[in-house]
Amino acid sequence: MLNAVIFCRHGETESNLGGWLAGSRDVSLTERGRAQAQDAAAALLAEGRTVPVVYSSPQRRALETAAILADALKAPVMPVPGLEERRWGDLEGGAIPADLLREQVPNGESLTGFHARVTAALDGLPVPADGRPPLIVAHAGTWPVLCRWMGRHSKMLWPPNASPVHLTRQTGMVGVDVPG
Repeated sequence: MLNAVIFCRHGETESNLGGWLAGSRDVSLTERGRAQAQDAAAALLAEGRTVPVVYSSPQRRALETAAILADALKAPVMPVPGLEERRWGDLEGGAIPADLLREQVPNGESLTGFHARVTAALDGLPVPADGRPPLIVAHAGTWPVLCRWMGRHSKMLWPPNASPVHLTRQTGMVGVDVPG
């Protein structure tokens, strides 16, 4: 089991700009989103961070972000099925609902099912042999699941686009370390 990870939400997308729910839609990064990923890589390098691998959601916006980060950090990208954003069914393409934690959505994935899927994907991640924390690039929805999986609690609903967050496994709910 991983004891430390670096999480990075994908860079900005058109859906982020427009305030609509992308969910399972395979949207690309904006030019600003690509620049955000480059800035995130530069920030990690400035901290002296290196990673053995970049685990990524297989959705385009995450893979694009992961590729930019991995190139700068000289690490391979490994797409991980199960780290995709929640499938929002009939709500996709519409305004982001105020009740993001609702259990059921019309023709979409239940919150319980989403959490189980992401948790199973996290449980299956190989632990790097060299002990360095891997980088996980995924989505806003995966953030609270990852925090819970690491035994952590975050006051952030989700991190800003392409902002690396360092998490260490804890027992109890004690917060996260957010750089700069």
